[in-house]
Amino acid sequence: MANFLANFVPPKCQNNENEAPEDKVKPDPLDPKNIANSILRLEELKKSTLANTKHQNDSGDVLEQALSILRHTESIISSIRRASVGMVSEDIEAQTMISSVEDTPKAVKEWLAATFTKQIFGRRQAVEPPKFRSIVQAVRASMYVDKITRKTSQAPVDVSPAAQMLQEQLNNWDIDVFKYDGLTTNKPFRGLFAEVLNRYGLVKRFKINLHHLENYCALVENGYNLHGNPYHNAIHGADVLITTHNLISSTGFAAWMTDIEILALLFSAMIHDVEHTGTTNNFHICTSSPLTIMYNDRSVLENHHISSAYRYLDQPDSNPFDKLSKDDFREMRGIAVEAVLGTDMSAHFTQIKNMQNALFNPSTTKKDISAFFSVNRNTAMTLILHCADISHPTKTWDLHKKWTDNLMEEFFCQGDKETSLGLSNSPLCNRAETLIPESQVGFIDFIIIPSMNLLGDMFDALLLVQNEEANASGNKPTSYKKVDRPWDSRLAENRKRWKELVTPKEETPAVNGRIKEEEESKPPSRPSSQRNSTEESPVRQNSKRHSQTDPASSRNGGPKVAASNGATTENKEQSVSVEVTP
Repeated sequence: MANFLANFVPPKCQNNENEAPEDKVKPDPLDPKNIANSILRLEELKKSTLANTKHQNDSGDVLEQALSILRHTESIISSIRRASVGMVSEDIEAQTMISSVEDTPKAVKEWLAATFTKQIFGRRQAVEPPKFRSIVQAVRASMYVDKITRKTSQAPVDVSPAAQMLQEQLNNWDIDVFKYDGLTTNKPFRGLFAEVLNRYGLVKRFKINLHHLENYCALVENGYNLHGNPYHNAIHGADVLITTHNLISSTGFAAWMTDIEILALLFSAMIHDVEHTGTTNNFHICTSSPLTIMYNDRSVLENHHISSAYRYLDQPDSNPFDKLSKDDFREMRGIAVEAVLGTDMSAHFTQIKNMQNALFNPSTTKKDISAFFSVNRNTAMTLILHCADISHPTKTWDLHKKWTDNLMEEFFCQGDKETSLGLSNSPLCNRAETLIPESQVGFIDFIIIPSMNLLGDMFDALLLVQNEEANASGNKPTSYKKVDRPWDSRLAENRKRWKELVTPKEETPAVNGRIKEEEESKPPSRPSSQRNSTEESPVRQNSKRHSQTDPASSRNGGPKVAASNGATTENKEQSVSVEVTP
């Protein structure tokens, strides 16, 4: 069949080294126009073949099958190319915006480009635009219609300090997960995952074997701690699981979800970074690691996380989901794969842009939003996990500062590895040059605030649609109000604290306890009269406003720090204290 089809696909041009290149453009065999021409040729050949009764039976069937394959291929290629063009343009738009950010260290800009776009730091950029990375999972044919109002269930009585802390503080946005991890002796998932599932009645609903669940959680804990990472460890996994639970429970989003969707999202949150190597995707690609070879440079770590998590289910007495029906298990796996792959930060802008377009397109109606959420359920759940994964700046200062210290140490360790291998340091991985306060201000301004504002707007839009549907059906809904956003006040406070630690430009910057010598003389600083005397916090800005400048999608792609959007400056006439790390 392959040889037969080859006769009808436009042949590739072959250039001989001794011959002058032809003026004709090399045809693309996957070009939709070429495929359409091949279909026409096949249809004509089919007619002529059927006219010949001698070969009517055999050849007719073969040609009909070939036509069916080509028509199907044509539709797939067209869809892929349309998506590819959109992804490439968004990526270029993101890189252009990043390069235009002002008042931001060069290293921070480089990190942004390397982490939140598909640019590979340290590798020569290809002239040809990047190809389409993957095909989005097909929308499920069957969708649940009924919205279930859920009630929390009592967990089994357990008087241990760790269990008591969960029962009292699980719904607390600022729960001290470090303290909880200490109470569990670095075994956070065994009690946590069961408690969270019980809150939604999922243990009983899916007949989950608690003994198998405990065994599985033990495997996940061991996987997280396999490489001794300062940041990407079991504590981070537990924090993301708790944050995901709070996002869907406190906002009412869980009432919109089905039982299997809740189970899949919580499972994804727990295992999303299991067996993390403590290095970035970019590091794996540049060093041609075994994982890179296995996953072909595409979301290397994310693919490894989801693969490892499902391998654990094959261990003896370690599959708590063995009572799920085949359909439920397939649906759960589909959601988990898409959600975990969505934590690849190189897809950040694409995620954000798609949701912004759905919510804030001028022509979008409430009916359009309702239709979007009905079809793109996985998109909404993926955004929730993505925001939970990068949410540590939305917690109290003490927690956020500790997460930042751990994260930067992990990336400095990567920088040490790069130096020992004779590689140039990835952005913000150099112990002697990284400016932590500046990078954190940028991370909050450029990534966290737009993402969390958009997430809140998504929750608001969904609740508004539900309210309208209830009115239309004659059911009197509860009084509508926007969701509570506890992260807003935390972001404002943390941003302010980092701003106070930013090194004034007029002074020689102190970097990790050292005075960095300037390689070039500084240009004269602007008079204070030319600077803005006040600075408006970007917290609570509408995501629609951000969509004007943010092309919209680190964990695995690079350090979770970013650059300021350059929208504001502040008066630096007064001295600013600088925290110097010994």
